[in-house]
Amino acid sequence: MENQKAQVKAISQLVSKNFMVDEPNSLIPATDLTTLEAFKEYLAERLADLLEKKYETLINILYRIDVNENKLAELFSAKNRENLPEKLAEMIIERQLQKVRFRQQYKNGKL
Repeated sequence: MENQKAQVKAISQLVSKNFMVDEPNSLIPATDLTTLEAFKEYLAERLADLLEKKYETLINILYRIDVNENKLAELFSAKNRENLPEKLAEMIIERQLQKVRFRQQYKNGKL
């Protein structure tokens, strides 16, 4: 549980470098979330809103976060677009966890 809380905090910090909490398009929760599942649910809600109302902003966010373009293309071209916000949230979390692990390895001299 403590490790997961640390991961959520690290992901939030990474994303916060690009998005301010007070911005209307912020993906950073105003409150502390303690589990990846809670963070995913929060992201999915925000992403659903962006998909519906501000698609271009969403695309810019995904680009800045550096989500895999091939996976995005596959996801957006799929016939079944059900659960799209949840899948996008998973992709964002996956990418941010990659960054956290990479930075930790670099910090520990394993790269």
